[in-house]
Amino acid sequence: MEIEELKQVLATQQELYRFLSNIITLGPKKELLDHFRVVYSELLKEEADDDNLVKGIITIQKALIEKNLASCEAVLNREYTRLFIGPGKPPVSPYASIYISDEPKPKLMDESTIEVRKQYLDNNIVMANMNSVPDDFLGAELEYIYYLTVKSLESIEKSESEEFGALLQKQKSFIKNHLMTWIAKFVQNLLDSTTEDFFRGFALLLIGLVESHLLILQESAEVYSSAH
Repeated sequence: MEIEELKQVLATQQELYRFLSNIITLGPKKELLDHFRVVYSELLKEEADDDNLVKGIITIQKALIEKNLASCEAVLNREYTRLFIGPGKPPVSPYASIYISDEPKPKLMDESTIEVRKQYLDNNIVMANMNSVPDDFLGAELEYIYYLTVKSLESIEKSESEEFGALLQKQKSFIKNHLMTWIAKFVQNLLDSTTEDFFRGFALLLIGLVESHLLILQESAEVYSSAH
């Protein structure tokens, strides 16, 4: 993969990570839906095949196309509340520890959560709601990867090859050793719990983005290595 192509891929990645993070953190707000519909409208012409990332984008687009987004926002926010917030126990937990724990009754803020916090702090990141929202909240983890992709793009622009290499390793380690240990379970849980195409698309886009990111990180490492 050439440097210019890598820059384009990183820019797309950071855009998608920010979108997914905002949706799971804030809910499907009209401005987020509108932006997504405009930016990825051309992908409606694509063939998804087995590419979950493209399939996810197309599924979301089909859920939004020719819809009144104000009405769409109201419907999707009701489903968002049901899925992730409640009342009662929501069918889908957006916290990593629930999926990682071997305990019969998994709990928030276990050792895996503390480990995630350490990685944030190593990069001088402190969550705004650190004392009220567990660090392994999906929105926070996606925001963290978004941050690393932004920094990776900046390091390429500044020709900071050593910093770029370090950022690649941080992304690879976090995704392979943490995110990939639970995200497939979350995605399957979400697919099993909703009939709304928007959230089914969200699930497919999420798993597709993370899986493709790992492959791209390997290719990026090769680009980095060949340049040194």
